[in-house]
Amino acid sequence: MPTNKIPVYIITGFLGSGKTTFLNQFIHYQPNKRIIVIENEIGKTNIDGALIIDSAEDVMELTAGCLCCNLNEKLYDLLFDLEKRRSEFDILMIETTGIADPSAVAETIWTGGFMGKNYELKNTICLADALNMQQSLENTDEARRQMTFSDIVLLNKCDLSDATKIKDLRTLIRALNPFAKIFEGIEGHFSHSEILQFSGQSKDRTEKKNKEISSLHEHKHKGIQTFTLVFDRPFDFAHLRHTLMLLLHVNKHQIYRIKGILDIPDMDNRMIIQSVYKSYRIEEGSLWGENEKRESKIVFIGNDVEKSSIERVFNQCLVKSFQTT
Repeated sequence: MPTNKIPVYIITGFLGSGKTTFLNQFIHYQPNKRIIVIENEIGKTNIDGALIIDSAEDVMELTAGCLCCNLNEKLYDLLFDLEKRRSEFDILMIETTGIADPSAVAETIWTGGFMGKNYELKNTICLADALNMQQSLENTDEARRQMTFSDIVLLNKCDLSDATKIKDLRTLIRALNPFAKIFEGIEGHFSHSEILQFSGQSKDRTEKKNKEISSLHEHKHKGIQTFTLVFDRPFDFAHLRHTLMLLLHVNKHQIYRIKGILDIPDMDNRMIIQSVYKSYRIEEGSLWGENEKRESKIVFIGNDVEKSSIERVFNQCLVKSFQTT
């Protein structure tokens, strides 16, 4: 029986952004890989499922509902059944509806238990139409949530916009989601080899990106807020975990992502924190340098999240009495 986990890619993006076209290109690029696709559509008839090329190993349809609304039932059951067919395929692709919240889908795969043992979320990929992206972000909460949650943003249809507009869009994407890797493409054609090599969910990537973000200025866009908190005192680990559990449960619709580096007393390694929806994960990162300044740096992305309130909550989790050596 295979012991390796099933790699999963979630494809999201607002209506008309080119998700199915990209998915077909992705499948076509890997002729030697057996790919199963879970295709979701809001209506009772799944139009997009019929548009996926025949080289897909199998196309499984979930209709008459949005994935993020029926997550604990239909999707979980489908993933449970697919694990029994592990020897029949190499990659699982999940294409959500244009109005779905991908974080709820990711949480099922990302958390522990049966799913965590058998599935590995490689990337959440967001398709963004360069011509209409700004309007979608201005007008819809769903588009903003998709953008801020994703590990990769594929700026599609770049031939329909000029260089200045593309540069402005890239700046906007980085402001909303500083962790996202941005690729530009035309008609669903992207650098698939680079996409496959990239893993935004890895703790190494999170640690590296956090080190690069030396001073992220607070950014707001139509309710979406991105900011960084830096703490020069270590955290009480038990207190922090309990607070995170409560914070994410209460604010699961406001806090989209948390990614950061934590300083925990008596730990030789920095700790890496990531959150998805209402769940979080803390893993061991690299060693602190002998003469390196130990500090925690945490990036928050959310909807109308008050920075001062979050900072106040996290300050309560710091070690009360601490002396540097």
